[in-house]
Amino acid sequence: MRVCSTSEPCFQRVPAPPGEAFAYPERYRDQLLIDTLHDGDAVPSRLLANPLVKAAWDDGTLQDAFEEHRDWGADLVAGHLAAALGLAGHHKVATARVVMDFNRFPGESPPDADPLERRALGEPLAELLTHDDKRHVLEDHYDAVSRGMDRAITGRLLKLAIHTYDEHNDSRTRRPEVSLLTRSDSYQRDSRLPYGLFDPLFPHVLVESCAKPIVRDRIALTLERAGFAVEHNYPYNLPDGSVEIRCQPWLFFQHLRGQYEVEYPARAADPGHTRMWEMLLNTNLRGTGGDALSAYLHRFQLPPGDVAPLERAREAYEELSAWIGARPELIERYRRSPDRTSTITIEVRKDLVWRFDGGRPVGPREDVAKEVARTIAQAVATYLSEDREIQLDRR
Repeated sequence: MRVCSTSEPCFQRVPAPPGEAFAYPERYRDQLLIDTLHDGDAVPSRLLANPLVKAAWDDGTLQDAFEEHRDWGADLVAGHLAAALGLAGHHKVATARVVMDFNRFPGESPPDADPLERRALGEPLAELLTHDDKRHVLEDHYDAVSRGMDRAITGRLLKLAIHTYDEHNDSRTRRPEVSLLTRSDSYQRDSRLPYGLFDPLFPHVLVESCAKPIVRDRIALTLERAGFAVEHNYPYNLPDGSVEIRCQPWLFFQHLRGQYEVEYPARAADPGHTRMWEMLLNTNLRGTGGDALSAYLHRFQLPPGDVAPLERAREAYEELSAWIGARPELIERYRRSPDRTSTITIEVRKDLVWRFDGGRPVGPREDVAKEVARTIAQAVATYLSEDREIQLDRR
């Protein structure tokens, strides 16, 4: 864990190490994204001006929490994966998870929250931060990472998020060596997302699987053939606030906007439509303009001031809703499209890629991390060279 300055980017591109790349069609090289969200080690220097935070830093409380929550070895796997796919590198969140978890919705976690229901700010740091500290972390780190992730994921066919998890469950049973996560926890339990989580125009069925089964299963098969035990959506599913789930409505509405504005080009510059899209794309729940329109549309709240812009946005929303309703095939076509972005969280067991002594992290297991990464890369290359071509031929 280290102190970082305000000028250091919190969403970074990490160059790939040297390595031989698998062959696959060159046109896909710019359509792959690899990221790590929980292997950062940076603590903003501003927070240490808070005496409570400084005391937790000095007495080791923050260090203990940092070591417990960090995804040890995730960057190691991601780097070798990028090299094996011939990519320049992978993206990472540099901010330590103990400071901010970008894989959750913004806000502060309630006490003793279930891990899947936590927010971006959690124990033990959140209870030490002032209101200004929390606003700083969300504005200067969460929002900055969000902007960078928006740019990084645009135009990608496949996004692989590399995580590492503990060796054992709470019951002390041993976890699989690799788990592939593609489904929302709420959807697994209720066959829907919580009402109001995203706009009602978003089809919940899109979080049944965030990835095409053929690429998920190709990765699983290749890992199993190499001797790695693999499970799907175990020992948990994707948190509803995870990047993989949050990006589903964002990607869907981006796709929808492209089609809609081709059919109605004049509406692209209409302020009402612009405001409507701002609301629909506010999947990180940080856009104030989107919140105002959502409250007006769905909670029937009349804001102070001129209501005319919101009324025009309401008309635009109803026009879009009618357009979607007149095209019942649109959602299923998008869901099954070979061009839909697949997003997969890959959990690798920490003890495979990092050495521990008495629970404390000691150092990397470079050989195993590289083997896992190259096996995943081989699967991706096979998918792009063979499986996807079959899908495209059938279209």
